[in-house]
Amino acid sequence: MKVPRRPPVVSRPLLALLGLTALYAAHLAQLGGWWVSGHTVHGWPYVLVFLGCSALILRLATRTAEVRAWQLVGVGTALWGVGQLIYASSPTPVPMPGVNDTFFLALPACFLAALLRFERRWPSLPSFAARLDVAALLVSVGGYLWFYQLAPQLHAPTGDLLSNLTSAAYPLSDLLLLALLLTYGWRAREGAPSGTWLLALGVLGFIAADLGYTSLTLGGMYTGNDWPDALWPLSALIFAGATWRATIPSQRVTASSMPLSGVHTRLAPYVALLGSFTLLLSVPDLRSSDGAGVAVTTFIVSLLVAARQTLALRELHDHRALLHHQAYHDPLTGLGNRAQLDAMLGTVLAGNDQVGLLFIDLDDFKFVNDALGHRAGDLFLQEVARRLCGAAGSGTICVRLGGDEFVVVLAPATRATLEALSGRVVLALRESVTLSGQRLQITASVGAALSTPQQRDPAALLRWADQAMYEVKRTGKNALSVYTPGVHDQLAARRVLIETRLRGVLDRGELSLHYQPQRDQDGRLRRFEALLRWNDPQLGPVSPGEFVPIAETAGLMVALDNWVIDEACRQLALWLPVDPDRQVAVNISPPHLVRTDFLPGLKATLARHAVPPQALELEVTERLLIENEAQARETLRALLDLGVHVAIDDFGVGQSSLSALLRLPITTLKIDRAFTHELEVGAAGSTQSQAAYTVVQAIVALGQALALRVVAEGVETPTQAQLLQGLGVDALQGYWIGRASPPDGTPFVTMPESSALGWTGRA
Repeated sequence: MKVPRRPPVVSRPLLALLGLTALYAAHLAQLGGWWVSGHTVHGWPYVLVFLGCSALILRLATRTAEVRAWQLVGVGTALWGVGQLIYASSPTPVPMPGVNDTFFLALPACFLAALLRFERRWPSLPSFAARLDVAALLVSVGGYLWFYQLAPQLHAPTGDLLSNLTSAAYPLSDLLLLALLLTYGWRAREGAPSGTWLLALGVLGFIAADLGYTSLTLGGMYTGNDWPDALWPLSALIFAGATWRATIPSQRVTASSMPLSGVHTRLAPYVALLGSFTLLLSVPDLRSSDGAGVAVTTFIVSLLVAARQTLALRELHDHRALLHHQAYHDPLTGLGNRAQLDAMLGTVLAGNDQVGLLFIDLDDFKFVNDALGHRAGDLFLQEVARRLCGAAGSGTICVRLGGDEFVVVLAPATRATLEALSGRVVLALRESVTLSGQRLQITASVGAALSTPQQRDPAALLRWADQAMYEVKRTGKNALSVYTPGVHDQLAARRVLIETRLRGVLDRGELSLHYQPQRDQDGRLRRFEALLRWNDPQLGPVSPGEFVPIAETAGLMVALDNWVIDEACRQLALWLPVDPDRQVAVNISPPHLVRTDFLPGLKATLARHAVPPQALELEVTERLLIENEAQARETLRALLDLGVHVAIDDFGVGQSSLSALLRLPITTLKIDRAFTHELEVGAAGSTQSQAAYTVVQAIVALGQALALRVVAEGVETPTQAQLLQGLGVDALQGYWIGRASPPDGTPFVTMPESSALGWTGRA
């Protein structure tokens, strides 16, 4: 069944506005002579429009966002209506001043109070400059009011002084209303609270009616049936409409968030000044009271505009200073930036003093961002900057180059003062930092350089310190290196050459794999670790410890890892028919392991060479436990499901946590060679060797508890082998067992020569 549509419901406030509009139409009929009654000019429709509008405003005010302000608007409208009621009810003309004047003059006072409440909640003049502009315009308009209305009213011969003062109060009240109007003119319309622009329109109508009435009265032309009598009640209707509009929620932004914009905000002081001087030049006699008033207002406008321009110049200076600060300072830490460093280094190196420079790079800062987020990383950098400034002290300049790189400049400097400064910096940065409930301890690699009399180039000094810092990174981080001419230059040149040669190493076929055996408890050699070797025609043999870090920073590790996996699987395919138990371990960089394309690529390689997954073991370092544990856990689980073995390499010297180890699906723990070496440091039973023995014992116990295979690396002596056997490790690897050799020199499964010990070795 079709339900008939209900007619739209008209709200009560809108019905009331329509009724008041009908009364206003009756008032217009009286003014036009179409409806004759006992009170033609000051008739009752005029009064009822004002009183009805005030009642509606007071009723609606409780629904607005600023109740008190709209109530003041309603009270002012009501008081004007009462004044008009007194005026209309009097059978004889009301003398001036009269009681009704008090009610009439109360309207601008109430409106001014309402403006102050609006301004307190929604500032339209947020700056001192805007207030000066409005004041200049008001004083300029006040000069016109003085010359054309106030002065003639005060000097009118038809009334006494009190009557003239009362008449002059109306233009002054209009000046207050004009202040309200100008204030709203400074607010962007999109930022005005609901209803205020309609309120401003009503005020404009009221001002026009007042000024028209005063002008007509001074000219003796006011009859009581003139256009101002139509504007006053129309303004009251607009006030009521503004209040109704204020009850409707608006989605516009608040005025305080809107910037001052528009031509009027830029031209206001010049318009005020031009208007005042135009009036001043048109005054025939400046010595008269009329002319003197104009001169005074022009002088005040000039002062206000001068103050405004002075403020503008100060703001321009402050803005330039802010831009200069932003151009030469890091926004995150407040330290200087690269631009400041370049400018300052050029200045200090232009002198005769020796200049020292520290290049500081935080070690493994990426872990902070990965583990705690970039917000925590920013807080950490701010703390580093604070500590850096505290450690550097006076006479130094601290700069953040970007990321986790900082520079400290000392002038004048010697090698001793530069090393002392670097020592303070390293100690300050070593202290732990607590962020998001996590205690972090990140070290720094520091490179230092001193200028020479022959070399005063800022770029060269910075490059020297950078080279020294990189040498610290290459040799283990968390230390200081002072640039040595020649040595570091050669290292930097070699690093560039290595990276250049690495980019074509696969195409030239210069890589090879050597295999180092692991001896199990039964003496058999079943498992081998594939170790990458590079023999370059220009560089000769290059150690993996030298070229692997360069490959990582150059983004070449993925390609190298893929080649190693493919070559190891190719070799396994040749070995397995002869030795089915053979297994090869391959080192994989942690970032490569967690790539989405790693697992599909590994499966494809195994399938291409027809190698069973059980014959392959992947070794990853403890970095995997902190860089991306969640993704690593998912990948490692998929590897185990596939049948590939997984080993944690160099266990015990990284930054992993036991809780992370418990969550990772792995099969093997490889004890770092540093612990194996410590087993024989000092005399037998020394504190250091005993501590190493205890640590290894704990790692073996941990591995056994987690059902993991435990392998000891770096076994170089029979004593180390015997100690590790006694601790219960599952396999040994090192020079004592066998050096890494090409595939042709790799032995097949061997039986032990002595079954009594269960372990054999060869030098």
